[in-house]
Amino acid sequence: MGKTLEQEYRTLLKVISENLKRLRKRAQLTQEQVSHQGGFHTRFYQKLESGTYSPNLFTLVRAARALKATLSDLLSTNHQKHA
Repeated sequence: MGKTLEQEYRTLLKVISENLKRLRKRAQLTQEQVSHQGGFHTRFYQKLESGTYSPNLFTLVRAARALKATLSDLLSTNHQKHA
């Protein structure tokens, strides 16, 4: 039997949060710098990166732009763990 809808949702939130952190570190940016570039409050961005907030599409696009990445980069499960 496959994953439940709740499990799929939690998995996707984890993927997004891990990608945000990985892409930020790859760009050698602090959370504060990404927050500023994306127009977020730092605490809000920290919640995105920790997976405790479920972002809407507009937020994902803003975060991707701040990280000079694509929306696909944020949703991708095809990346190395050690960026």
